[in-house]
Amino acid sequence: MIFTLIFIYITYTIYKIYLSTLEINFIKENINKNPVVLNEYDYKRAGNTAIINQKFSIIESIYSFVLIMFWLFVGLNILNIFIKDHSSILGGTLYILSFLIISSLLTLPLEIYRTFVKDKKLGFSKTTPMLFAKDNIKSLLLLIVFGGLFIAMILWCFKTLGSSWWIWAFVASFVILLIIQLIYPTLIAPIFNKIKPLQDENLSSSINSLLQSCGFKSKGVFVLDASKRDARLNAYFGGLGSTKRVVLFDTLIAKLSKEEILAVLGHELGHFKHKDILKMLTISCFMIFVMFFVFSHIPNSIINSLGIVDDGVGIIIVFLLFSPVLSAIFEPIISKLSRNNEFNADEFGANMKSKNDMINALKKLGSENKAFPISHKLYSAIYHSHPTLYERISRLES
Repeated sequence: MIFTLIFIYITYTIYKIYLSTLEINFIKENINKNPVVLNEYDYKRAGNTAIINQKFSIIESIYSFVLIMFWLFVGLNILNIFIKDHSSILGGTLYILSFLIISSLLTLPLEIYRTFVKDKKLGFSKTTPMLFAKDNIKSLLLLIVFGGLFIAMILWCFKTLGSSWWIWAFVASFVILLIIQLIYPTLIAPIFNKIKPLQDENLSSSINSLLQSCGFKSKGVFVLDASKRDARLNAYFGGLGSTKRVVLFDTLIAKLSKEEILAVLGHELGHFKHKDILKMLTISCFMIFVMFFVFSHIPNSIINSLGIVDDGVGIIIVFLLFSPVLSAIFEPIISKLSRNNEFNADEFGANMKSKNDMINALKKLGSENKAFPISHKLYSAIYHSHPTLYERISRLES
């Protein structure tokens, strides 16, 4: 059975490499043609950036395959030697946490290269080795504390709730997802970034007027110190219910005019008015349900082939190793729905402010984030949660 798993992951890896290669060839064919949306310099710079990112994506795909082979043939056997008894909830939690921590350490070289070589070369990364180390230590501690509690809960469901354990585990997982959405802006995000109320009274007043016109109640407008890590521009509405807040990256405030910032926020308000967050949470709920169903019904022969007794731990390990493969099946559907949401949000943002402000904001975002404005249709259909810059601006202009 283990060779069936290997075949599945080989197919998945080839699929990802093929799509990246498709995108690289498409960009190379178009990078020297007449530029669209961006000026010639920004157009070529964005194309070269995209090619570098796609090449790195291929390396990631190959590296992920190597890690899977390591776990299937070596890593799990080593864990079985050091953690012999994982039949209890405590032993099982320790086993799975060890798997996650080791996996994080094994992917660290790629993260170091991404941050300090690739993204530095592309002009994005501003982080320092000390900040990078602090971020990783904080992430590791969060994984140990909250990941450990979550794993223990899943194992408890498996051991005490009979054959319907996966349904209860799914319900608990979705509730936890909602709680994370609820507490993220106030409890989790500040662990990594300084988030302060917006000091620009003129901009803050304009933003609050925009929010009130849409009936959006928030806990305030805040600025996140993104520039100490990265040069990319962004903004988001975080939280749910009474914890909702507007968060602007300081890089966005530095690069966009007030009217362009309001257009970007108008776009985000479009997601609020169209209930896009609720829609995507519903889709996430369905995906989590399917994943729990599939992995809870995996034949014992597959789990036993990994050298793990079928005590819940094996199911979780197989889930962690192969959930990306199952997610790939849903990816084109989710991407399509997300792109439709983005088109509608663009239109809403343009109507809230002005079409020109929305278009100018998109052009600046594309230029600063070095986003190539066109993409291969198949690659875009599968991966892109947002339409290409060319598609978004063409839709607004028409």
